[in-house]
Amino acid sequence: MSHITEYSEIFKNARHIHFTGIGGVSMSALAMIAKSQGKKVTGSDISESASVLSLRAHGIEVAVGHHADNAIGCDLLVYTAAVKDNNPELVFVKTHSIPHCERAALLGLLMTQYPRSVAVSGTHGKTTTTSMLASVFMHAEQDPTVLVGADLSLIGGNYRIGASDYSVYEACEYCNSFWNFYPDTAIVLNVDADHLDFFKDLQDIQNSFSHFTHNITRTLIINGDDENCRPVAKACPVKTYTFGLDKSNDYYADDITFDKACARFTAYRQGEKLGPVALHVGGKHNVLNALSVIAAADSYGIPFAAVSEGISLFTGADRRFQIKGKVNGAIIVDDYAHHPTEIAATIASAKAAGYAPVTVIFQPHTFTRTHFLMNEFATALSAADKVVVTDIYSAREINTIGVKITDLRDKIEGSEYIGDFTNIAKYITDCAAPNGCFILMGAGNVNQIAKLLEME
Repeated sequence: MSHITEYSEIFKNARHIHFTGIGGVSMSALAMIAKSQGKKVTGSDISESASVLSLRAHGIEVAVGHHADNAIGCDLLVYTAAVKDNNPELVFVKTHSIPHCERAALLGLLMTQYPRSVAVSGTHGKTTTTSMLASVFMHAEQDPTVLVGADLSLIGGNYRIGASDYSVYEACEYCNSFWNFYPDTAIVLNVDADHLDFFKDLQDIQNSFSHFTHNITRTLIINGDDENCRPVAKACPVKTYTFGLDKSNDYYADDITFDKACARFTAYRQGEKLGPVALHVGGKHNVLNALSVIAAADSYGIPFAAVSEGISLFTGADRRFQIKGKVNGAIIVDDYAHHPTEIAATIASAKAAGYAPVTVIFQPHTFTRTHFLMNEFATALSAADKVVVTDIYSAREINTIGVKITDLRDKIEGSEYIGDFTNIAKYITDCAAPNGCFILMGAGNVNQIAKLLEME
């Protein structure tokens, strides 16, 4: 924790903190936390956004565009992982020997201020599980601080500043960001092959998670059904509890039934019946997410009745099977799924809810992910009744490997490519019929298609 100690002193003495890339989900939350602690906060971002407007409404000066002048006067600069070494604001502070750190380092520092901090990690499900756990802590009147990777109606945005010892936040593995975190408790939901532009292979990802577990100060809660999690659990030096559907786990579910894709089950702890749980988010994967929340809350002695009620009150986070409206009787769904495992779960949830046909409008996220997981994407998407693929969302990347969207289209029988969002909106309008389901799927801007539709 040597770097935490170093940044702690820098943060304590900083009067003016500048955030380069302040409009990001995590960055905007960190900026507001810093402001709540009496710091002068400024920032910059590449474009106007709802997040930028919200920050300005809270009295934070945000410039559009990155320029050295924006950083003048700051005594600490915080930047996102997407910021390159030649960013003029970063160059300025380096030239003038002004302290600077990456977003994850500041998040790690701020979360050490909460003795009962819970970091939610895993390749899939972090946002949903963090949101669900926030619902439980709030219903149990624990007044948590929350940082989540999507807007959550329960907290009116993507962050909440509480006044207790509790905090709950997402811990992302990309670029080993979660190595900066030292939580009291950590959840590992699953371990899967992803971010292969950074990690070499699955074993490299497992090693990264194992490294992270050595930062945990009290308890690890991990998916005992996921074979990729087992080496991680074995390497962890702190008390470990498992969750899963198999009864060999410390926390497990039994008597699982579904009502339009939403599960009801009985929760058990080491063979002891805890009680019933009713979910209002769809999919079998959310049973596992709920079990991890039950285990985390139980480890802090929160009564099961409050846990069950908090889970039941949770109705989902932004862009997680979020129903936007209807077109000609067909529902339009916004879903963030961008990995084959997530795609399979989302399609299964739609079919379990009784929608037919299920049509996926899929926008792949990053060239490397599309390239490395091409066959897995094709297999997962083939479960839909109809698939339309659109252009790859580049995010932080340049297409140096020559991957083409038509490569994916050609692997999915009956699928088609439509690049223009206006034409996709027309396709949806022409094809929509009662009981149908169109899923705008991906972590990019595919959700913008919803704005082009005349919805009921």
